[in-house]
Amino acid sequence: MRAMKLAMGLALILSGAVHLSARDDDAVDLRGPAPKKGDTIATKSTFKIKDAEVKLSVAGMKLDAKQTLTAYEDEEIKVLAVDGRQATKVQTKVVKEKVEASTSLGGQSMDDTKDGDLHGEVIISERSKDGKWKHSLVDNKPNDKQKKDLDKRIGPENDDDLYPAEKVKVGHSWTVDASALQRIFGGSIQELKGKMKLKLVAIEEVDGEKCAVIELAGVITGIAKEDEGDLNVEMDMKGKTWRSIKTGLDVKDEASGTMKMSGKIEMDGVKVDLALEGPFTIKSTAKFK
Repeated sequence: MRAMKLAMGLALILSGAVHLSARDDDAVDLRGPAPKKGDTIATKSTFKIKDAEVKLSVAGMKLDAKQTLTAYEDEEIKVLAVDGRQATKVQTKVVKEKVEASTSLGGQSMDDTKDGDLHGEVIISERSKDGKWKHSLVDNKPNDKQKKDLDKRIGPENDDDLYPAEKVKVGHSWTVDASALQRIFGGSIQELKGKMKLKLVAIEEVDGEKCAVIELAGVITGIAKEDEGDLNVEMDMKGKTWRSIKTGLDVKDEASGTMKMSGKIEMDGVKVDLALEGPFTIKSTAKFK
């Protein structure tokens, strides 16, 4: 989900976001229309964890470090086939997939920037009748790392389970299982558990488009399955989404909170106990092309 606190006055006007008063009898459909063949959506997202405390235990030796990590992902998704309210085949162009990391350990600072294994690739994703997605590259044969990334990837699942089936008014609140957020986290965090509370707090206009403003908060847990090993993840988060009433697209959102990760990983052939904790932010935008 996505969230940004809008500024007031001139800054509010310049941003193109204008608050609209909602009447008591206003009710909106948060699920929106079904996807259509030919729809193309450009998405941009940034995840950042800043000055996280990292504790490592290697062969009885304990090390403390600090790390700041920023991950960028820009994609263009074209719907190729639809069944009811579910896209069943899509083409995704990975315009940008990059990670920047800065680590301070033992008085030394180390900076690293690298593109993701699917950066620049075009992916075809197809959903089978049992709900499983299969992903393949259009232009290249995937290498071993790309195969692992494709196996973890999920497709654009319908998000009806995030929102009420009926029209609702400003002030309406509801609770969803964390599993409904899987489409947001993709394959980066799996086996999500917990509850999220959501509330429709306002109707606002963003760049000329009427949007429902939805707040969310909760604690979720999951598992990050990495090449180096599995890590337990806990996220205490809150956020806000601007969801187009006309298209059902989350045009803007932002979330923040605290992330904890822990588990055993393998680094250069050595088993390491790792624990990480720090504040994170997620910012995303989406628009039709």
